[in-house]
Amino acid sequence: MKVFYIGSLILCFTLFNYVCAKVCDGLESVRATDECYMRIALNFGLTHNPKAPFGTLIVDHATNEISCYGVNSNKINTLLHGETAAFWNCTELYPSPTNNDMLNPGLNWSIQTLYTTGEPCPMCASQAIYRGVHRVVWGSTVEDINYSGCPQLMMNMVDVLATSKLGANRPNPKAPILEGGILKDDCDRAFWCAFSSSRGKSYYEAMKKEGLEDFVKDRKARFSCDSEPKMHRYRI
Repeated sequence: MKVFYIGSLILCFTLFNYVCAKVCDGLESVRATDECYMRIALNFGLTHNPKAPFGTLIVDHATNEISCYGVNSNKINTLLHGETAAFWNCTELYPSPTNNDMLNPGLNWSIQTLYTTGEPCPMCASQAIYRGVHRVVWGSTVEDINYSGCPQLMMNMVDVLATSKLGANRPNPKAPILEGGILKDDCDRAFWCAFSSSRGKSYYEAMKKEGLEDFVKDRKARFSCDSEPKMHRYRI
């Protein structure tokens, strides 16, 4: 697995070296900065896995630099969701200087923000909590991704976070700050188009049974999948 992660890192920095500088630095608001990084995450997901564009960035919000990337790689390992791949890539890039990742990680996770195109599933949400990131920012919700045709564990990250407790059932003061809906329309379109082949007769029958026909009508009206989504490149 180590070879895969290192290989993906080399590929990342070869194709996306234009985002390694502080391309999202100096923007007028937190929202603008979040949208800038989410655009990079979405571009990365669409480029490396357009059939499952779960693109992820981990950003040092103290220096405003990208620490590492990840993308859904479930053909390599079904557990390699975008967030999982990013966490592993960061660990490979920044190993513990004492070989003790739990007590002495090579990266200061308390100043890292996780950007991901889709709301983390319970597995990835738990990893973000255990890893100790400062913020988690996503585009599409678990429900919207599921209603687009992708299997999901239908639990929001807010609910997963509520279960994070210290000993004696005490609140976890280091739990990450959550922010959803960043570039939601762009991410929704990417997932709607990516999972078009999963929407067969049984899908439409189930959506009708669940009273979700308006969701389908809305997506068909707003998102054309005949043309490629606009990709954004950044000058440095």
